[in-house]
Amino acid sequence: MGASGTGGPRPDRVIAPYDDGTAVLAVDVGATRTRLATLVGGRIVERAEHLTADLAGESDLPAWIAAAGIDLVGRTRFAPAAVGVGAAAAIGLDGTVLAARPFGLPAGDRLGDALRDALGVPVVLDNDANLAARAEHAIGAAAGSQAAAVITIGTNIGLGLVLDGRVYRGARGAAGEAGLLLVPAADRLAAGSDGRLAAGSDGRLVDAGRLGGGRSDAPGGYAWIEELVGGAALEALARELVGLSPGADRPSLTDPRAAAAAHLAVEGWALLVADLTSVLDLDLVVLTGRVVEDATPLLDRLRTRVAELVAWPPEIRVGALGPDAELLGADLLARATLASRAHETSGPALAGSTSGGNR
Repeated sequence: MGASGTGGPRPDRVIAPYDDGTAVLAVDVGATRTRLATLVGGRIVERAEHLTADLAGESDLPAWIAAAGIDLVGRTRFAPAAVGVGAAAAIGLDGTVLAARPFGLPAGDRLGDALRDALGVPVVLDNDANLAARAEHAIGAAAGSQAAAVITIGTNIGLGLVLDGRVYRGARGAAGEAGLLLVPAADRLAAGSDGRLAAGSDGRLVDAGRLGGGRSDAPGGYAWIEELVGGAALEALARELVGLSPGADRPSLTDPRAAAAAHLAVEGWALLVADLTSVLDLDLVVLTGRVVEDATPLLDRLRTRVAELVAWPPEIRVGALGPDAELLGADLLARATLASRAHETSGPALAGSTSGGNR
């Protein structure tokens, strides 16, 4: 299991006007990192962070996440009444993972089952970007908006949609997979005389014109936008431009030597915002995630470019809740589930279960 810790010097956040003593375990399963936090009355009182690859290893990722949850709970005096989980995956309306993810997250209900069996309390799951949108809309930068997109830019790109004041999850629960929007991209021939395409587990080599190039697993003739301007792609390009080795600190998009990566970020993110706005008539776009943390100086350029691409550009803000937005959203979702079930049963007795948590 990866090392755990406090996750940095960020202050604890009070996210809602309640202080009823109810504890919630919040879990955020990302492609790169898995974070856990105990919240009491909306305040993070203890946290841990692990590399997802360390948790998965050659073993069962859901079981290791459940073990990490037990470890975190054991470090506090607060027993959680429920568990809220966000994952970088499409989560069905019934709370199951619709498709396995390559970082070790299996399809189905194994993650919810593992946590429920380990902790003996209700478990509710949703997509991590949906949870960020829930938190930003409830008590953050999207408060009061009726048509907002919360775009999370971490290793990949996620999207939580707030439509008519509610988080929109789609017909199956899979709405918001903005990172999988298709961009035309030509297959690029591999070096060598045989003219064959570079292929294999890392995908085809592609050239997407003004959005750059790289490897893609998208259907032929296309790349997914997150493969070009998601955090992993931009970080790799910036690292190459700045001359950092793979094990060095994460490069900044505002480093003058990484100007080409910053240009791609602005162009790709602007295309995404413009397309979403054209379809949904958004009044607000909130950007959040670890890549956005050091990209704030690019916002004015992004706003200008979006205004060039769409007739009625939305307001663009950085999220108010920082990298904890998914954890805070998981807490809110778990609390909403507890309240709903208490109302349904007219009493405090709750059977442990897993749900997608529709609002």
